[in-house]
Amino acid sequence: MTDNYSITEIYPNSPLIEVVCEIRFPAELSIDCRKDTFYEKIRDTYHAILIPQNNSGITGSIQPYRFEDKQNISGLMIGIDRFSYYEKEYTGHKQFIKEFLRIFKLLTDLFNIKKLTRLGWRYINIIPFSREGEIIPVNQFLNLNVQLPEGFSEQFENLSVMFMSKVQDGTITTRIESIIKAADQQEALLLDFDFSMTEKLVISKLNSCVNKAHTQTRHLFEVLITEQYRQYLRGEEI
Repeated sequence: MTDNYSITEIYPNSPLIEVVCEIRFPAELSIDCRKDTFYEKIRDTYHAILIPQNNSGITGSIQPYRFEDKQNISGLMIGIDRFSYYEKEYTGHKQFIKEFLRIFKLLTDLFNIKKLTRLGWRYINIIPFSREGEIIPVNQFLNLNVQLPEGFSEQFENLSVMFMSKVQDGTITTRIESIIKAADQQEALLLDFDFSMTEKLVISKLNSCVNKAHTQTRHLFEVLITEQYRQYLRGEEI
């Protein structure tokens, strides 16, 4: 395990564009019938209602609803079998987890949620880059030691890799892909971590489970990035 970071450290040049924590549970139809009651509990902070639509453009009554704050930088999603909280401007894991648990408690106070079936934690990062000739300078940013057979070049013009890793308390799906950002047409690396836990999930121990999910996802990010890139994230120049 790398010792070059603290779990509480927030990078000033963080590549994070979104952090999501999701909990799933057996379907509870009363959630769909009483969304208005739940909304009254959160509307002071998450007033914007994002109404779901199906492929035909018609509103679906049983599809998940999203609610966002006035700045559109944080919000939540609620469905009959799931709840998630997300931040587009990450405040750090302590504040994030505190808010996630606060809202989830509102749900359990209102609805008959007794069992949990899945916990997910997702880190979505966008790392802008400039090519060296026609090649993506992956090694500037990531410790991506790919062993390729003889005759295959490690000089990547484009990149798209996905793998699932078994970890102590669950599974992490990692996706690394070269993309072009729509906003400014800047080339970038997408670094997307999706941790899932399906065993030993108990509502009374949810705080511990969420912290484990965060810790394991953060650790994978830290061991994957290079020390040079970590210095940049801290505000030093590459």
